[in-house]
Amino acid sequence: MLVEMRVMQFTPQRIERVHRAMKSENVEALLVTRRQDVRYLTGYESPTNTLPTGCVVIIDEQPQLVMSSLQHEALGQNSIMARVHPLDDKPFDEWGLYRSAMFWDSIVKILEDASVENGMIGLQQERLSVKEFEYLKTKVPGAGFKDLSSLLWRLRQVKDDAEIEAIRKAVKVAEIGIRTALEIIAPGKTEADASIEIEAAMRAAGGQLRGIRAAVLSGKRGRFPFAQPTANRIGGNEPVVIDVTVSESGYFAEVARTLHTGVPKETQQKAYDAVLRACKAAEDKMSAGTGVSDVYGRVAKKLGKKTPIGSFLQPLGNSIGLDLQEPPLMVSFSKASLREGMVLSLHPTYYHEGVGAAKIGDMFLITSDGYENLSTISRETM
Repeated sequence: MLVEMRVMQFTPQRIERVHRAMKSENVEALLVTRRQDVRYLTGYESPTNTLPTGCVVIIDEQPQLVMSSLQHEALGQNSIMARVHPLDDKPFDEWGLYRSAMFWDSIVKILEDASVENGMIGLQQERLSVKEFEYLKTKVPGAGFKDLSSLLWRLRQVKDDAEIEAIRKAVKVAEIGIRTALEIIAPGKTEADASIEIEAAMRAAGGQLRGIRAAVLSGKRGRFPFAQPTANRIGGNEPVVIDVTVSESGYFAEVARTLHTGVPKETQQKAYDAVLRACKAAEDKMSAGTGVSDVYGRVAKKLGKKTPIGSFLQPLGNSIGLDLQEPPLMVSFSKASLREGMVLSLHPTYYHEGVGAAKIGDMFLITSDGYENLSTISRETM
């Protein structure tokens, strides 16, 4: 059975930026093997990590996409910004990898046809096995290799209009999830049942099934950023963290809030107030050109000694896009700076053993004159 493929809106300017970056790095070709980066460069999303997909970018040429013939057939009439090279769907060879020798032979053929097999080739070393890299070197012995993993991350940090629009749509659906959560969460309901209801509301609002996640986490479990809801019943007097993620055309949004099912203790209210202060302090400092560590330092200063920043889970936030968590991370030692067009997920999360967890998550677009908060839902939920 063929699997439905999704093709995202694509802008040619994206490839122009990649070509300029390649020229500055003095590489003639770029081999891309990470699924999200293939999508970024071609508009094509592979439905699974178990089918071979890769992309070759030659300077001043259209990207060339390598995929299985089964994927190519499933693509149908969808338009992508790449020339497609389908592979025969033969059984996997003795490598035991979904990217076999046949896949790399196709990549080499593209390099040879473009007469760049003896040039400097950029690749993603973090996405290659040693065996794959050694095989590639034997097939193009005259080539040089340069790891451009960090370059691709940097290019993806600045979102174009199509990417920003996709994230805006995802935020709207995520906020429907949060509003639903505020209505239905009550003592006695299980975390899992509440999460299912929230996810159903987001699907009804147009959220894409593969990117939807609603985590309702009560009590101490609210400190775990990627915990799965359980059959535990929500108590009658405890904090509950609602953490929602949604994707639109592959682009993620994350929105989180904390509520209390009873009357918060003084220590719990102070913890939530500290999270509110952390959000405000970060907003006061966020602007294009500002160092990420400076934003972090501003938060730490505003929190002061009564609520040390060490009580917050790290990082305080991160860039977001085709991945839920992209660099730079908002940590004290970051050397990165905020850039116009970057979209941030700011999600300060407080935890103390005797108090519990409190979290707020919002989405921000860095603009030429500061930032735009893409989230509109109230933070005053506790």
